[in-house]
Amino acid sequence: MSALGSWLWGTSQIDEAVEKATSELIPSGSEDMALNLEICDQIRSKSAPAKEAMRALKSRLNHKNPNVQLLALSLTDVCIKNGGDHFLVEIASREFMDNLVSILKMPSLNSDVKQTILRLVQNWGNTFSSNPALSYVTTTYKSLQHEGFNFPPLDYANANAALIDTRTAPEWIDSDVCLRCRDPFTFTNRKHHCRNCGQVFDQKCSSKTMALPHFGIVQSVRVCDACYNKQHKHHDKIHRHTKSLGPHGHRTARELEDRELQRAIQLSLEEVGAAGSWRPGYVPTQPSAMPWQRSEPPIVERNTDVAVDEEDDPDLKAAIEASLREATAPKPSAPIATPGSEAPVQHNPTGLSQSYPPSTVRLPNIPNYDLEPLEEDAILTFSQTIEQV
Repeated sequence: MSALGSWLWGTSQIDEAVEKATSELIPSGSEDMALNLEICDQIRSKSAPAKEAMRALKSRLNHKNPNVQLLALSLTDVCIKNGGDHFLVEIASREFMDNLVSILKMPSLNSDVKQTILRLVQNWGNTFSSNPALSYVTTTYKSLQHEGFNFPPLDYANANAALIDTRTAPEWIDSDVCLRCRDPFTFTNRKHHCRNCGQVFDQKCSSKTMALPHFGIVQSVRVCDACYNKQHKHHDKIHRHTKSLGPHGHRTARELEDRELQRAIQLSLEEVGAAGSWRPGYVPTQPSAMPWQRSEPPIVERNTDVAVDEEDDPDLKAAIEASLREATAPKPSAPIATPGSEAPVQHNPTGLSQSYPPSTVRLPNIPNYDLEPLEEDAILTFSQTIEQV
């Protein structure tokens, strides 16, 4: 029917839209994206036959103006991403691809047009490699490689190559009523298709717009309220999950702190286990690496109370008793003998003689030890302290 109308009345509606979108008056690099998506809508909704749309694009690619060719290539890429599977079959046909290769081999072809064709053929060939119905695009790409054409580096981050990681947009369905509120469509209540699910709605149920990167649509397009809410909840969930992650991949600072504490405890247990089988809570003392050295006696203050456990050491107990007896005994009145002279002897009621050599202190009931000077000073200091107490 469309072909007959085109033969009777000249160009069809899709031809006019494609010609307008690729006009010579449009500056290079400033295509009308809204019009391009409108053409995609006509193709996907099958209001414009896919074969007729393919031939309209092929006609504009054969134009001699490089700017028209670049706009036609950009429109073709947008329609591939958003036109549906039935349009992809027409693009993958020999009619379209052989014509594109013929343009590519023209000696006088503009360099920008040549590089754009090579880039798009490379992207399409990699995209359609897993689909047998579109295998001719991949075959054409490999054939051009064997012929020595230099393809640019494949940039997966480029917007034109986004289809490699995206799905095909769903087919549009038709209905006489809104599939959400069930209101019938009239002249004033027009029908609109959701670009995400392909169902038909009225204005009040599809007033939202958003980009659909999973379909390769980076511009904001019309979606129904259900798809809008669903996509936003998904994006919010991803955002909260990303925000909650710390710099080391943990969800919160508290979790990071707990993890570090557990690691420190584990390391401590490993160190104790490596040192030997010790009972819990026991830390073995380490031997000192320094040799034994003589230390000075402690300084005892006058008002310090000294508590000695006399039951632990019998020798110390005997020394204390002897010191107390000596402190309470009368002091000798005879002069101390000088070296080389005989020490004076005093008689006491017990009949025992006591002598006091200048360099030795003899305490009753204590074995005769050879004391060091520091030990002698310590005993004398202790004796004076007991006497004062």
